[in-house]
Amino acid sequence: MTELIERVRGRVLERYSEMCEAVEVGGVKVAVAIGDSEVEELVLLALKEAERPLSWRELKTVLSNIVGEERLRRIIASLKARNEIAELPHVRFALPEHISPEEARKVKNPRIISKIMKATQEHYKQS
Repeated sequence: MTELIERVRGRVLERYSEMCEAVEVGGVKVAVAIGDSEVEELVLLALKEAERPLSWRELKTVLSNIVGEERLRRIIASLKARNEIAELPHVRFALPEHISPEEARKVKNPRIISKIMKATQEHYKQS
C-alpha cells in the first residue's frame, strides 16, 4: 500500500470510528452498520484527502472492512449520477476540483464538466 493510500485510509478509518454506533446485546457490544449516506461521506472524504483521482482498486483498499464491493459500486454509481464525482478512464474517480481541464475531456459522466470548469476557474481566481 502506498503512503498516500495509507494516509487516506487512516483518515477514513478515523471518521468511520466516529460514525460507528455500538449497542449492547446480551452483554456483548455490537457495532451497528452505517447507512448509505455515511458510506457516501466516506467515499467523498477519501477523494478529498487524496487530492487526485483514485482508481477503483485504491478506493476498494481504502474502504476495505468498512463496505463490501457491490455496495461500494452502487454508492459510486449514485454519486456519479448526482454529478458529485467524475469517472475518468481506467476506472478512476475524482472530485471535480481535482480534475485538470485537460482531463475534463476524458470524463465519462459529461454532465459534471461544468462543475470541473467552475472549480478550475475558482482555483485560478485564488492563485
